[in-house]
Amino acid sequence: MRVLVTGAGDFLGRRLLAALRRNLPPASRILGIDRRPQPPLDGVTLLDVDPFDADRLTAVVTDFDPTFVFHLAALASVARSSETPAYAWRADLLGTLNLAEAVARTRATLVFLSSTVVYGEAFRGTPRPDESVTPRPDTISGRTKNACEYILRDVLATAGVKHLVLRAANYIGPGQSETFMAASFAGQIARIERGLAPPNVAVGDLAAARDFIDVSDMTAACLRVLDRVGELPDGGIFNVGTGVVTPVSAILDAFRGLTETRFTVDVAPDRARPTGVRSQGCDPSAFMAATDWIPAIPLARSLQAMLDAARVGAG
Repeated sequence: MRVLVTGAGDFLGRRLLAALRRNLPPASRILGIDRRPQPPLDGVTLLDVDPFDADRLTAVVTDFDPTFVFHLAALASVARSSETPAYAWRADLLGTLNLAEAVARTRATLVFLSSTVVYGEAFRGTPRPDESVTPRPDTISGRTKNACEYILRDVLATAGVKHLVLRAANYIGPGQSETFMAASFAGQIARIERGLAPPNVAVGDLAAARDFIDVSDMTAACLRVLDRVGELPDGGIFNVGTGVVTPVSAILDAFRGLTETRFTVDVAPDRARPTGVRSQGCDPSAFMAATDWIPAIPLARSLQAMLDAARVGAG
């Protein structure tokens, strides 16, 4: 088996590469590509490949001739996509189009990591949509992800290359960038504990609510797709999450319970998203039924691990 992972340096990408190395047969080959050079990873070949360079990307894919591709490369942050809309569209769409055209020349199966943000305005009527709900994206991130789903469907279906779409909920875990809410809370609290920052935690919209899934559970979901790919339909779209919607305020309260340090809360307008529906969840039952996968890590354990990692980083 030859598995290619794009976005090798991203939060999920690095973990997936390590998990593949642990779980695939010894003779398997694993290639991770990223636009930036990455630190070595035992048993994995890593290449820096600019997704905008279609010729180089095609040459790398053709030479490796993957049997399976995980397409994770994208701007993961909704906030960053909103701040740099032109780059977000160029990065997500052009990178995905170039990859699709390269993979179309192979016999690989491609799995695209999309996001539940594609549902957008549909969340207002259905807070936990299943895959039958038509996406109505209301953010740049949601629109680019949804557009990438169409690109892959059109390009790969014509070429006879199988593909699947995983619409992931908000995955979290130790080592995540503080661009993301839970990681930001953990990092700020860790610095307050060390006396490196005043006892104030900057927050955005505490009334917002999301489906939070541990990054290890998301990694396990990707591995399960690899195991069950022959049983999954070509072009299949699946939500992957816990099915539980948790308010951001509850995340902050949970962190309060994990520290003896007292702090106040400062609402920072620049941390609140100007657009988007506040409550966003998903119904992952179709994916669970198709793969026998279930999330195994409780939210409380994820938050504890994040705070522990942030404390090490603050030390």
